[in-house]
Amino acid sequence: MLKKNLVFSLFFCALIMPRVFGATVSCLVIETGSPSGGPRSQYSTMWENNMMDVFFETGHIVSNGRMVRLAQKPEDNFPAEAAGDFREAKENGMDYFLVAIIEQNKTVSLRLFSTKSRDMIKEQVYSDKPRNAKEENDSVKRAIGLIAAQIK
Repeated sequence: MLKKNLVFSLFFCALIMPRVFGATVSCLVIETGSPSGGPRSQYSTMWENNMMDVFFETGHIVSNGRMVRLAQKPEDNFPAEAAGDFREAKENGMDYFLVAIIEQNKTVSLRLFSTKSRDMIKEQVYSDKPRNAKEENDSVKRAIGLIAAQIK
C-alpha cells in the first residue's frame, strides 16, 4: 500500500512540476534616436526595471542583456542588432526573448519571440501619455503584463 501511494505521489508530482515553475525570459532594451555616447535615458531605465519586476512577479525567471543604442528604429521585426543576444539566450536555455524598442518620442514596441522557432509571438506598441509619474509607471506595468500573459 505504501509503495502504491509513493508511486502515485511521484507520478502526480511529475505531472504538476512543469506547471509550477515559470518560463525563462531574456529581455533586451533597444533605445533609438539618442546619441550613442550620452547617458542612458531614465525612460529606458524605467522600462527595463519594470520588465524585470513584472516578469519576476508573474513567476518567470528573467534576465537582461546590455542596452543597445541605435540612431533610428530598426525596420525588421527582428532587429539584426538583437541576433547575438538572441543566440546567447537560446544557448542558455531561455524559453522566450523580449525586445523593447524605445523611441525618443516615447513610443515603445514590445516584441516577444520564441527561442525555439524565432517566431514573433506577440507585438504590442505602447504610446500612452499619462499625466504623472505614478500613472505612467502603472501604465507601463500593465503593458508589460499583457506581454507576460502570452507566456505559457
